[in-house]
Amino acid sequence: VTHGWVVDGEGKKMSKSIGNTIEPEEIINKYGADILRLWVASSDYHSDIRISNDILKQLSEVYRKIRNTARFILGNISDFDPKKDRVSYENLEALDKFALSRMNDVITKVRESYETYEFYNIFHTIHNFCVVDLSNFYLDIIKDRLYCEEKTGIERRAAQTAMYDILIKLTKLLAPILAFTAEEIWAAIPAEGEKPISILMTDMPVADKKYDIPDSDRWEHFLDLREDVKKALEIARNEKLIGASLESRVVLYCESSELFNFVRENIDALPTLFIVSDVDAVLGKGEGFKGETCEGLTVAVQKASGEKCERCWRYSGSVGESHKHPTLCDRCADVVEGF
Repeated sequence: VTHGWVVDGEGKKMSKSIGNTIEPEEIINKYGADILRLWVASSDYHSDIRISNDILKQLSEVYRKIRNTARFILGNISDFDPKKDRVSYENLEALDKFALSRMNDVITKVRESYETYEFYNIFHTIHNFCVVDLSNFYLDIIKDRLYCEEKTGIERRAAQTAMYDILIKLTKLLAPILAFTAEEIWAAIPAEGEKPISILMTDMPVADKKYDIPDSDRWEHFLDLREDVKKALEIARNEKLIGASLESRVVLYCESSELFNFVRENIDALPTLFIVSDVDAVLGKGEGFKGETCEGLTVAVQKASGEKCERCWRYSGSVGESHKHPTLCDRCADVVEGF
């Protein structure tokens, strides 16, 4: 494998006489060795490779996103013992299985990229997975399960099981590039049996067909719906109609019976998926945000009815029904009773 010249941010050849050189020690002292390694891996070496303080600063933001994703997962599996708390794959929720299927796709792409020396594809694949699939989607949605469901209940343990497996696989994929960070994460991951002293003494993960889900098209439809609902919520937030998304009730106007039937079949899952308090569906046209991703969809955002539960922050008509816990919804009241 050969590469082009290393040039400065403007594409000029580096020269001490010009004064545009950057010493590796400077980068390591300022950002750490893993940022220098990440810069190498992110560079498309088929042409001249640029380096500058601005490029390194951007990469440090990417690194922070990956690191914070791992940090969030570690914080939320701190009470998880994989030997006794693991939930079998069959008993995971559909959302957990979807996240694991996405991880499976990442493993396939990253392994292929390592084998063909296309390290910049590894960089983009993992960064995209951490930002789009994990932070902006899966981890955002399961916060309610992690924080509000029964601490040792199957709902929370299922989310922890999926996060645990994802973090181990993700860290192994990162280890050849972010060597120091991977060791740091590895040291903090709860052990399941005898754990090698170093992550570099483990095998690279292999994609497992059992994590491939048959209804991937259904999930793509969910993602499209969520994208339009998020845009509608943002508009409502800017117009001061709502603050947090849980203050809202979303009405989906579906112009086609096919879209309407899909929404109605999955209506119970949509409030969790959209992180709102209530969702309804209407067949026909309506006033609101015209869907940009889902054709024939209009999203209307309204103030949610009911009272705000002070524990989960959802608005519900069940708040106040419990004499013992008058400020909690029925779900939270049951959980608190079980403490």
